[in-house]
Amino acid sequence: MDPPLKVVVLDLWDILLSQPVPVSTNISRHVLKDIFSTDIWHSYECGQLSDDGICQEIAVRYSLNVADVVVILEQTQKIDTQDESLIQSLQALKGKDGNGVFLCAMLNVSTAGYATIRHRIAEWAIFDRVFTSSQTGMRKPDLGFYRHVLSEIRQSPGEVIFVESNPEHVLPARSVGSRVILHTDKSSLFQSLQNLLGNPIERGKEFLRANAQHLDSVTNTGVTIRDNFTQLLVLEATNNRDLIYLEEHSRTWNFFIGKSLLTSTKYPDDFDTTCTALTVLDPDTKIVSSVLDELVGYVSNDGIVLTYFDRSRPRVDPVVCVNVLRLFYKHGRGQELQKTLHWVRDVLKSRAYIEGTRYYPTPEAFLYFLSRLLESANDIYIHGELFQILRERVKERVGLPGDALCLAMRVLTCQYVGIPDDADLAKLRLMQRADGGWEPGWVYRYGKTDVRIGNRGLATALAVNALSQAEVERTSRDARPNHEGVVSTSIPTGFKTFYWTVVNWIYSYPQSVKTSSYK
Repeated sequence: MDPPLKVVVLDLWDILLSQPVPVSTNISRHVLKDIFSTDIWHSYECGQLSDDGICQEIAVRYSLNVADVVVILEQTQKIDTQDESLIQSLQALKGKDGNGVFLCAMLNVSTAGYATIRHRIAEWAIFDRVFTSSQTGMRKPDLGFYRHVLSEIRQSPGEVIFVESNPEHVLPARSVGSRVILHTDKSSLFQSLQNLLGNPIERGKEFLRANAQHLDSVTNTGVTIRDNFTQLLVLEATNNRDLIYLEEHSRTWNFFIGKSLLTSTKYPDDFDTTCTALTVLDPDTKIVSSVLDELVGYVSNDGIVLTYFDRSRPRVDPVVCVNVLRLFYKHGRGQELQKTLHWVRDVLKSRAYIEGTRYYPTPEAFLYFLSRLLESANDIYIHGELFQILRERVKERVGLPGDALCLAMRVLTCQYVGIPDDADLAKLRLMQRADGGWEPGWVYRYGKTDVRIGNRGLATALAVNALSQAEVERTSRDARPNHEGVVSTSIPTGFKTFYWTVVNWIYSYPQSVKTSSYK
């Protein structure tokens, strides 16, 4: 477990302060560049040489006129202040009462240079400590400098974030055991700080509350869409009806709320939205039974359930099949769609989902919704058919690139089948935006045009769930006694997952006996 982060140590150069690039008519650029990386200049920044002393030594080494070196030195001490709006952002980290983050500054600067800027830093009144090379006698990126800072503030390395503006300083700072942020621009800097310092779960929940009733979907072409399907998924993930809006239907449901967009004017009710609504909202069983009775009649020539309440649209999608199967198994009628189940199993085994499906662009969507099916189905047969294969397939996806929704779905599926996925969890945490939400990963797409639909509310809700479940698992691990000498074995997370793993083994055992080479 990582300790809580308490201290931010900020390199001021190129973040709050800047120096002009020295120029000279008598000294070449190449020599100027060499001067600032010499041992002489380093000694000057560490307070070991006076202004006169460094000018003399540089003039001797490079055969220069002392007066020309003096001009260069004077230029380096003309220090400008960067965007002072950053001060307000840093002040927010400390909190109104000053009891927030312990904020320190650090910089490589000579005694004379620091004298020029010290009053500016004092006026900002936000830094609890300032560490300079001229005061400590050490400079970055020397390890001694970072260790000195840690010693002075009396914090363990894991409780400290160093913010560096020079890429060459990142590795040394990280090697002492601290977190490091490489500053590239203001927005990304404070997003990174908020992600490391804040509580991502609470920030995500606050984003959802702040945007309640406005969690609209959006296409990759910039069109805003109001749809029932994504709202239902957000409701299932949050169990909070106040966050969403729906266009209620008495029996079968339509994807769109109001007029359909980017498709045919008359868009039929679909199985995906209908089955999701009947699963999540749990209406009267008579209504559900009547819909299930109707659905069994909508199958392809192969006996696989279709997608629309419109026989002129004979579309088949394995994710839609999974969501239909979930409703059937929830009501104890899964045996009525066995050909559909077998096809879903074949898609899983063959990895046919690897480039997405007709309506779902990512492999993770198929795997995630399949995990939701298994979680809902208390049926030994379906778990025996699918659980272990699902476990193998999602394990293959760990660490691969993906957007926030993709990673959240992957992590949640891994958590269900009991596979650690710390790498994707860490990436997901870093994707959180400054407002607390995550960007809208693509959950759905139009079958004909490949226009994709995403929703920040859904991505945020699933990310919060993934992080929350990880926190529950971490707390559970920390609470278990660590018996020295006992070999630890990894089992799927949660009793229910472990139970279905055992069931899968029992289910598959007779077949393994039959195929055994032992007679």
